[in-house]
Amino acid sequence: MKQNLRSLQNISQKVQTQQRLSFEDGLRLFQNTDILTLGKMAQSVRERLHGRRVFYSVNLHLNHTNICSTQCDFCAFSRDAGASDAYALTLDEVEHTVREAVDRWHINEVHIVGGHHPDLGFDYYLEMIQRIRGIGPAIYIKAFSATEIHDIAKRAGLSVEEVLRQLKSKGLDGLPGGGAEIFDPEVRRKLCPQKISGEEWIAVHRTAHRLGLQTNATMLYGHLESDAQRVEHLLKLRELQDETHGFFSFVPLAYHPGKNAIKDIHEASGFLDLKILSISRLLLDNIPHIKVHWAATDLKFAQVALSFGADDMGGTHLDERVMHEAGSRSPRDLSADDLVRLIKDAGFESCLVNSSYQIQEIKGVY
Repeated sequence: MKQNLRSLQNISQKVQTQQRLSFEDGLRLFQNTDILTLGKMAQSVRERLHGRRVFYSVNLHLNHTNICSTQCDFCAFSRDAGASDAYALTLDEVEHTVREAVDRWHINEVHIVGGHHPDLGFDYYLEMIQRIRGIGPAIYIKAFSATEIHDIAKRAGLSVEEVLRQLKSKGLDGLPGGGAEIFDPEVRRKLCPQKISGEEWIAVHRTAHRLGLQTNATMLYGHLESDAQRVEHLLKLRELQDETHGFFSFVPLAYHPGKNAIKDIHEASGFLDLKILSISRLLLDNIPHIKVHWAATDLKFAQVALSFGADDMGGTHLDERVMHEAGSRSPRDLSADDLVRLIKDAGFESCLVNSSYQIQEIKGVY
Protein backbone atom coordinates (compact mmCIF):
# COMPACT_ATOMS: atom_id res chain seq x y z
CA MET A 1 0.00 0.00 0.00
CA LYS A 2 2.79 2.43 0.94
CA GLN A 3 4.70 1.49 -2.22
CA ASN A 4 1.61 2.23 -4.34
CA LEU A 5 1.19 5.57 -2.59
CA ARG A 6 4.85 6.50 -3.20
CA SER A 7 4.49 5.45 -6.83
CA LEU A 8 1.51 7.74 -7.32
CA GLN A 9 3.25 10.55 -5.46
CA ASN A 10 6.22 10.32 -7.81
CA ILE A 11 3.94 10.32 -10.85
CA SER A 12 1.87 13.16 -9.41
CA GLN A 13 5.03 15.23 -9.07
CA LYS A 14 5.81 14.59 -12.73
CA VAL A 15 2.29 15.63 -13.72
CA GLN A 16 2.50 18.83 -11.68
CA THR A 17 5.81 19.79 -13.28
CA GLN A 18 4.60 18.72 -16.75
CA GLN A 19 7.22 16.00 -17.16
CA ARG A 20 6.45 13.24 -19.65
CA LEU A 21 5.38 9.93 -18.13
CA SER A 22 7.23 6.76 -19.10
CA PHE A 23 6.08 3.26 -20.04
CA GLU A 24 6.84 2.17 -16.47
CA ASP A 25 4.75 5.05 -15.12
CA GLY A 26 1.86 3.93 -17.32
CA LEU A 27 2.08 0.39 -16.00
CA ARG A 28 2.10 1.63 -12.41
CA LEU A 29 -1.00 3.70 -13.10
CA PHE A 30 -2.86 0.68 -14.47
CA GLN A 31 -1.77 -1.47 -11.53
CA ASN A 32 -2.99 1.08 -9.00
CA THR A 33 -6.57 0.93 -7.72
CA ASP A 34 -6.78 4.45 -6.25
CA ILE A 35 -9.19 5.71 -8.91
CA LEU A 36 -9.91 8.99 -7.14
CA THR A 37 -6.24 9.97 -7.11
CA LEU A 38 -5.88 8.92 -10.75
CA GLY A 39 -8.90 11.02 -11.62
CA LYS A 40 -7.63 14.01 -9.67
CA MET A 41 -4.30 13.93 -11.54
CA ALA A 42 -6.03 13.58 -14.90
CA GLN A 43 -8.46 16.37 -14.10
CA SER A 44 -5.61 18.72 -13.23
CA VAL A 45 -4.25 18.22 -16.74
CA ARG A 46 -7.69 18.56 -18.31
CA GLU A 47 -8.38 21.83 -16.48
CA ARG A 48 -4.93 23.21 -17.31
CA LEU A 49 -5.66 22.65 -20.99
CA HIS A 50 -9.37 23.51 -21.20
CA GLY A 51 -10.58 24.98 -17.94
CA ARG A 52 -14.22 24.04 -17.32
CA ARG A 53 -15.15 23.87 -21.00
CA VAL A 54 -16.72 20.74 -22.47
CA PHE A 55 -16.91 20.41 -26.23
CA TYR A 56 -19.71 18.85 -28.24
CA SER A 57 -20.92 18.73 -31.84
CA VAL A 58 -24.24 18.30 -33.64
CA ASN A 59 -23.31 15.42 -35.87
CA LEU A 60 -24.83 12.72 -38.01
CA HIS A 61 -23.36 9.22 -37.97
CA LEU A 62 -23.61 7.86 -41.48
CA ASN A 63 -22.91 4.13 -41.79
CA HIS A 64 -23.22 3.72 -45.56
CA THR A 65 -22.83 -0.07 -45.63
CA ASN A 66 -22.57 -2.98 -43.22
CA ILE A 67 -21.19 -5.35 -45.87
CA CYS A 68 -17.60 -6.10 -44.90
CA SER A 69 -14.97 -8.52 -46.12
CA THR A 70 -12.86 -8.53 -42.94
CA GLN A 71 -15.49 -10.03 -40.58
CA CYS A 72 -13.64 -9.18 -37.34
CA ASP A 73 -14.64 -11.38 -34.42
CA PHE A 74 -15.38 -8.41 -32.16
CA CYS A 75 -17.71 -6.67 -34.63
CA ALA A 76 -21.49 -7.15 -34.49
CA PHE A 77 -22.15 -4.58 -37.22
CA SER A 78 -20.65 -6.27 -40.29
CA ARG A 79 -22.54 -8.64 -42.61
CA ASP A 80 -21.80 -10.90 -45.53
CA ALA A 81 -23.06 -9.58 -48.85
CA GLY A 82 -25.77 -12.24 -49.04
CA ALA A 83 -27.17 -11.71 -45.54
CA SER A 84 -30.83 -10.78 -45.27
CA ASP A 85 -30.03 -7.60 -43.33
CA ALA A 86 -27.00 -6.55 -45.39
CA TYR A 87 -27.25 -3.12 -47.00
CA ALA A 88 -25.36 -0.50 -48.99
CA LEU A 89 -26.83 2.97 -49.35
CA THR A 90 -27.06 4.48 -52.81
CA LEU A 91 -25.55 7.91 -53.30
CA ASP A 92 -29.06 9.34 -53.58
CA GLU A 93 -29.90 7.80 -50.19
CA VAL A 94 -26.72 9.23 -48.67
CA GLU A 95 -27.54 12.67 -50.04
CA HIS A 96 -31.14 12.50 -48.79
CA THR A 97 -30.03 11.41 -45.31
CA VAL A 98 -27.51 14.24 -44.95
CA ARG A 99 -29.83 16.86 -46.39
CA GLU A 100 -32.61 15.81 -44.00
CA ALA A 101 -30.21 16.03 -41.03
CA VAL A 102 -29.11 19.50 -42.09
CA ASP A 103 -32.69 20.71 -42.48
CA ARG A 104 -34.06 19.08 -39.34
CA TRP A 105 -31.16 19.11 -36.88
CA HIS A 106 -28.82 21.79 -38.31
CA ILE A 107 -25.87 19.44 -38.04
CA ASN A 108 -22.36 20.86 -38.29
CA GLU A 109 -20.58 17.55 -38.92
CA VAL A 110 -21.00 14.22 -40.70
CA HIS A 111 -19.13 11.21 -39.31
CA ILE A 112 -18.92 8.41 -41.89
CA VAL A 113 -17.72 4.84 -41.30
CA GLY A 114 -18.77 1.58 -42.89
CA GLY A 115 -17.69 -1.89 -43.86
CA HIS A 116 -15.05 -2.94 -46.38
CA HIS A 117 -17.51 -3.47 -49.20
CA PRO A 118 -15.74 -5.42 -51.97
CA ASP A 119 -17.90 -4.00 -54.77
CA LEU A 120 -18.00 -0.27 -54.01
CA GLY A 121 -15.57 1.51 -56.32
CA PHE A 122 -13.48 4.56 -55.57
CA ASP A 123 -15.85 6.71 -57.61
CA TYR A 124 -18.62 5.92 -55.10
CA TYR A 125 -16.57 7.39 -52.24
CA LEU A 126 -15.45 10.42 -54.23
CA GLU A 127 -18.98 11.27 -55.29
CA MET A 128 -20.28 10.71 -51.76
CA ILE A 129 -17.92 13.36 -50.38
CA GLN A 130 -18.63 15.71 -53.30
CA ARG A 131 -22.41 15.47 -52.81
CA ILE A 132 -22.17 16.08 -49.06
CA ARG A 133 -19.92 19.06 -49.62
CA GLY A 134 -22.46 20.42 -52.08
CA ILE A 135 -25.19 20.25 -49.42
CA GLY A 136 -23.27 22.33 -46.90
CA PRO A 137 -19.94 24.06 -47.51
CA ALA A 138 -19.51 24.56 -43.75
CA ILE A 139 -20.23 20.95 -42.76
CA TYR A 140 -17.17 19.20 -41.34
CA ILE A 141 -16.80 15.89 -43.19
CA LYS A 142 -14.98 13.27 -41.11
CA ALA A 143 -15.05 10.08 -43.11
CA PHE A 144 -13.56 6.61 -43.55
CA SER A 145 -11.34 4.90 -41.01
CA ALA A 146 -7.73 4.06 -41.82
CA THR A 147 -8.75 0.47 -42.54
CA GLU A 148 -11.35 1.66 -45.05
CA ILE A 149 -8.86 4.00 -46.73
CA HIS A 150 -6.35 1.17 -47.01
CA ASP A 151 -9.01 -1.14 -48.47
CA ILE A 152 -10.20 1.47 -50.99
CA ALA A 153 -6.62 2.13 -52.10
CA LYS A 154 -5.83 -1.56 -52.51
CA ARG A 155 -8.94 -2.25 -54.58
CA ALA A 156 -8.44 0.88 -56.71
CA GLY A 157 -4.77 0.10 -57.37
CA LEU A 158 -3.74 3.46 -55.92
CA SER A 159 -1.52 4.57 -53.06
CA VAL A 160 -3.06 5.63 -49.78
CA GLU A 161 -1.69 9.11 -50.41
CA GLU A 162 -3.40 9.40 -53.78
CA VAL A 163 -6.73 8.21 -52.37
CA LEU A 164 -6.53 10.76 -49.56
CA ARG A 165 -5.51 13.54 -51.95
CA GLN A 166 -8.48 12.91 -54.20
CA LEU A 167 -10.94 12.64 -51.31
CA LYS A 168 -9.59 15.88 -49.87
CA SER A 169 -10.05 17.59 -53.24
CA LYS A 170 -13.75 16.65 -53.08
CA GLY A 171 -14.19 18.09 -49.60
CA LEU A 172 -12.93 15.61 -47.00
CA ASP A 173 -11.83 17.40 -43.81
CA GLY A 174 -10.53 14.61 -41.59
CA LEU A 175 -10.54 10.94 -40.62
CA PRO A 176 -12.18 9.19 -37.66
CA GLY A 177 -9.97 7.02 -35.49
CA GLY A 178 -11.58 3.62 -35.98
CA GLY A 179 -9.69 0.45 -36.78
CA ALA A 180 -6.85 1.01 -34.32
CA GLU A 181 -8.23 -1.56 -31.84
CA ILE A 182 -5.01 -2.66 -30.07
CA PHE A 183 -1.75 -2.32 -32.01
CA ASP A 184 -0.09 -5.41 -30.54
CA PRO A 185 0.35 -7.93 -33.43
CA GLU A 186 -0.54 -11.01 -31.38
CA VAL A 187 -3.78 -9.49 -30.13
CA ARG A 188 -4.68 -8.38 -33.65
CA ARG A 189 -4.13 -11.91 -34.96
CA LYS A 190 -6.79 -13.11 -32.54
CA LEU A 191 -9.10 -10.10 -32.64
CA CYS A 192 -9.08 -8.95 -36.28
CA PRO A 193 -6.79 -11.17 -38.40
CA GLN A 194 -8.05 -9.81 -41.74
CA LYS A 195 -7.57 -6.16 -40.79
CA ILE A 196 -4.48 -4.07 -41.50
CA SER A 197 -1.67 -4.14 -38.95
CA GLY A 198 -1.15 -1.51 -36.30
CA GLU A 199 1.85 -0.18 -38.21
CA GLU A 200 -0.27 0.15 -41.35
CA TRP A 201 -2.94 2.02 -39.37
CA ILE A 202 -0.26 4.43 -38.13
CA ALA A 203 1.07 4.85 -41.68
CA VAL A 204 -2.36 5.87 -43.01
CA HIS A 205 -2.73 8.49 -40.29
CA ARG A 206 0.80 9.73 -40.82
CA THR A 207 -0.02 10.26 -44.49
CA ALA A 208 -3.30 11.99 -43.67
CA HIS A 209 -1.55 14.35 -41.26
CA ARG A 210 1.10 15.17 -43.86
CA LEU A 211 -1.68 16.15 -46.28
CA GLY A 212 -3.32 18.43 -43.73
CA LEU A 213 -6.13 16.07 -42.76
CA GLN A 214 -6.60 16.04 -38.99
CA THR A 215 -7.71 12.77 -37.41
CA ASN A 216 -8.91 11.09 -34.25
CA ALA A 217 -7.20 8.19 -32.50
CA THR A 218 -8.88 5.30 -30.70
CA MET A 219 -8.18 2.24 -28.59
CA LEU A 220 -10.55 -0.69 -28.15
CA TYR A 221 -10.10 -2.11 -24.65
CA GLY A 222 -11.61 -4.71 -22.35
CA HIS A 223 -11.09 -7.84 -24.47
CA LEU A 224 -7.81 -9.78 -24.87
CA GLU A 225 -5.27 -7.05 -24.17
CA SER A 226 -2.97 -6.65 -21.17
CA ASP A 227 -2.09 -3.49 -19.25
CA ALA A 228 1.31 -3.44 -20.99
CA GLN A 229 -0.32 -3.65 -24.42
CA ARG A 230 -2.61 -0.75 -23.54
CA VAL A 231 0.34 1.39 -22.51
CA GLU A 232 2.28 0.42 -25.66
CA HIS A 233 -0.72 1.41 -27.78
CA LEU A 234 -1.03 4.80 -26.13
CA LEU A 235 2.68 5.52 -26.44
CA LYS A 236 2.67 4.66 -30.15
CA LEU A 237 -0.06 7.27 -30.61
CA ARG A 238 1.99 9.75 -28.58
CA GLU A 239 5.05 9.04 -30.72
CA LEU A 240 3.17 9.72 -33.96
CA GLN A 241 1.72 12.90 -32.48
CA ASP A 242 5.22 14.09 -31.64
CA GLU A 243 6.07 13.63 -35.30
CA THR A 244 2.97 15.03 -37.03
CA HIS A 245 0.79 16.93 -34.51
CA GLY A 246 -2.16 15.62 -36.53
CA PHE A 247 -4.40 14.09 -33.86
CA PHE A 248 -7.13 16.32 -32.51
CA SER A 249 -8.55 13.85 -30.01
CA PHE A 250 -8.29 10.41 -28.47
CA VAL A 251 -11.42 8.28 -28.05
CA PRO A 252 -11.22 5.16 -25.84
CA LEU A 253 -13.82 2.56 -26.83
CA ALA A 254 -14.98 -0.22 -24.52
CA TYR A 255 -15.48 -3.68 -26.04
CA HIS A 256 -19.10 -4.91 -25.93
CA PRO A 257 -19.08 -8.73 -25.64
CA GLY A 258 -22.79 -9.45 -25.80
CA LYS A 259 -23.27 -9.90 -29.55
CA ASN A 260 -19.76 -10.73 -30.71
CA ALA A 261 -17.88 -13.91 -31.58
CA ILE A 262 -15.27 -13.57 -28.82
CA LYS A 263 -16.91 -15.13 -25.78
CA ASP A 264 -16.08 -15.61 -22.09
CA ILE A 265 -15.23 -11.93 -21.73
CA HIS A 266 -17.10 -9.77 -19.25
CA GLU A 267 -18.22 -6.27 -20.11
CA ALA A 268 -15.73 -3.60 -19.05
CA SER A 269 -16.53 -2.18 -15.63
CA GLY A 270 -17.13 1.47 -14.92
CA PHE A 271 -13.98 1.36 -12.82
CA LEU A 272 -11.91 0.29 -15.84
CA ASP A 273 -13.65 2.86 -18.07
CA LEU A 274 -12.66 5.66 -15.69
CA LYS A 275 -9.15 4.31 -15.32
CA ILE A 276 -8.66 4.20 -19.10
CA LEU A 277 -9.87 7.79 -19.47
CA SER A 278 -7.68 9.10 -16.66
CA ILE A 279 -4.53 7.28 -17.72
CA SER A 280 -5.05 8.29 -21.35
CA ARG A 281 -5.18 11.94 -20.31
CA LEU A 282 -1.97 11.53 -18.32
CA LEU A 283 0.03 9.62 -20.94
CA LEU A 284 -1.18 11.46 -24.06
CA ASP A 285 0.34 14.79 -23.09
CA ASN A 286 0.48 16.00 -26.70
CA ILE A 287 -3.06 15.12 -27.88
CA PRO A 288 -5.27 18.05 -26.90
CA HIS A 289 -8.63 16.38 -26.37
CA ILE A 290 -9.94 13.24 -24.67
CA LYS A 291 -13.43 12.28 -25.82
CA VAL A 292 -15.93 10.15 -23.94
CA HIS A 293 -18.04 8.31 -26.52
CA TRP A 294 -21.37 8.16 -24.70
CA ALA A 295 -22.81 5.87 -27.38
CA ALA A 296 -20.36 3.21 -26.18
CA THR A 297 -20.99 3.73 -22.45
CA ASP A 298 -24.05 5.62 -21.23
CA LEU A 299 -25.00 9.18 -20.47
CA LYS A 300 -24.57 9.05 -16.71
CA PHE A 301 -21.08 7.63 -17.09
CA ALA A 302 -20.24 10.32 -19.65
CA GLN A 303 -21.14 13.00 -17.13
CA VAL A 304 -18.86 11.44 -14.51
CA ALA A 305 -16.08 11.09 -17.11
CA LEU A 306 -15.93 14.88 -17.37
CA SER A 307 -14.34 14.87 -13.89
CA PHE A 308 -11.82 12.15 -14.79
CA GLY A 309 -9.93 13.79 -17.64
CA ALA A 310 -12.43 13.92 -20.52
CA ASP A 311 -13.17 17.32 -22.05
CA ASP A 312 -15.26 16.27 -25.07
CA MET A 313 -18.78 14.87 -24.72
CA GLY A 314 -18.84 13.80 -28.36
CA GLY A 315 -21.73 14.64 -30.62
CA THR A 316 -25.43 14.08 -30.94
CA HIS A 317 -24.50 10.88 -32.89
CA LEU A 318 -27.71 10.90 -34.88
CA ASP A 319 -28.43 7.38 -36.21
CA GLU A 320 -25.30 5.76 -34.72
CA ARG A 321 -25.38 2.01 -35.49
CA VAL A 322 -21.99 0.38 -34.87
CA MET A 323 -21.98 0.56 -31.06
CA HIS A 324 -25.70 -0.16 -30.82
CA GLU A 325 -25.34 -3.27 -32.97
CA ALA A 326 -22.68 -4.41 -30.50
CA GLY A 327 -25.11 -4.05 -27.60
CA SER A 328 -24.81 -0.48 -26.35
CA ARG A 329 -27.84 0.46 -24.26
CA SER A 330 -27.37 4.21 -24.68
CA PRO A 331 -29.98 6.26 -26.57
CA ARG A 332 -29.85 6.07 -30.37
CA ASP A 333 -29.29 9.82 -30.64
CA LEU A 334 -29.63 13.07 -28.69
CA SER A 335 -30.52 16.66 -29.43
CA ALA A 336 -28.08 19.51 -28.92
CA ASP A 337 -30.23 20.70 -26.02
CA ASP A 338 -29.87 17.28 -24.38
CA LEU A 339 -26.08 17.49 -24.54
CA VAL A 340 -26.00 21.05 -23.21
CA ARG A 341 -28.23 20.05 -20.29
CA LEU A 342 -26.05 17.04 -19.45
CA ILE A 343 -22.91 19.17 -19.52
CA LYS A 344 -24.51 21.89 -17.41
CA ASP A 345 -25.81 19.41 -14.83
CA ALA A 346 -22.28 18.02 -14.45
CA GLY A 347 -21.05 21.51 -13.58
CA PHE A 348 -19.25 22.47 -16.79
CA GLU A 349 -19.46 25.01 -19.64
CA SER A 350 -20.70 23.78 -23.01
CA CYS A 351 -18.93 24.73 -26.22
CA LEU A 352 -20.32 23.86 -29.65
CA VAL A 353 -17.57 22.80 -32.05
CA ASN A 354 -16.93 20.39 -34.88
CA SER A 355 -13.98 18.00 -35.01
CA SER A 356 -11.64 20.90 -35.77
CA TYR A 357 -12.49 22.27 -32.29
CA GLN A 358 -13.16 25.75 -33.62
CA ILE A 359 -15.72 27.15 -31.20
CA GLN A 360 -18.86 28.00 -33.15
CA GLU A 361 -21.13 28.90 -30.31
CA ILE A 362 -21.10 28.83 -26.53
CA LYS A 363 -24.42 27.58 -25.18
CA GLY A 364 -24.19 29.40 -21.92
CA VAL A 365 -21.56 29.67 -19.22
CA TYR A 366 -22.53 28.13 -15.93
